[in-house]
Amino acid sequence: MLGIVSMIDYTAAAETYDNTRTHSDKVIDRFCAAASLDASASILDFGCGTGNYLSQIYRRFGCRCYGVEPSDAMRSQALSKPGLLQIVKGDHLAIPFPSEIFDFGYMTDVIHHVPDLRSMFRELLRVLKASGLLCIVTESHSQIDARFYNRYFPSLAANEKRRYPDIEEVSARAGEIGFCAAATEAVSSPTGHISEGFLRNVAERNWSMFRLLSEDEFSHGLQALQRDRGRSFESPVAGETLVWFRKVAQPCAGGNPAPPRASA
Repeated sequence: MLGIVSMIDYTAAAETYDNTRTHSDKVIDRFCAAASLDASASILDFGCGTGNYLSQIYRRFGCRCYGVEPSDAMRSQALSKPGLLQIVKGDHLAIPFPSEIFDFGYMTDVIHHVPDLRSMFRELLRVLKASGLLCIVTESHSQIDARFYNRYFPSLAANEKRRYPDIEEVSARAGEIGFCAAATEAVSSPTGHISEGFLRNVAERNWSMFRLLSEDEFSHGLQALQRDRGRSFESPVAGETLVWFRKVAQPCAGGNPAPPRASA
């Protein structure tokens, strides 16, 4: 992760990050449906963390895989994974790669760590090839409100909506820099389940949101979750949103370009 929020210690987080955090095959399937993921494709993961998504993309498609990650500890873990060509230190102000070299760029659950979206989109626009594709994987404010575990941590949803730019803001900032909106796709998560894996994730604070709670709120919420282990909840609008953009030679006018192909 980018680790822009100074109160989050990503050196400590890296120690347990891979224990319970992994890629989403559903999201990677959508990447594949929209972009030409094969051995000839040059892929950038912005804020790649420990390289979970990037290593899986390499394993499945053999792409030329690169990442940007400012945390030394996260980057060290990513570099230990096979197939990742370069994982370099950088952030929203400077992506240390030449201009116009990537076919496809993406970021997963990163944008809420970035304090200056215009600078970030400017750098992403620079490193993408002409007509290159970009995908921002994030959560809308309505999806944040629908998280089943909000009931255990009273301040969580409000905290998160202060951190996460809503989808309209993401699209507006990208458009100001020169990207054209191609498609927006909500990926729902119909149920929430307090599994042992989920409890471990919370206990280890492998999601940054739990590192921003007071010790008292976190402790009480974790204890309540542990009492309810095994319980399931309906969350019909929770999940993720994939916001797609395309780099085009001329500014958008008279409508957006054709959206990327989307999976069913």
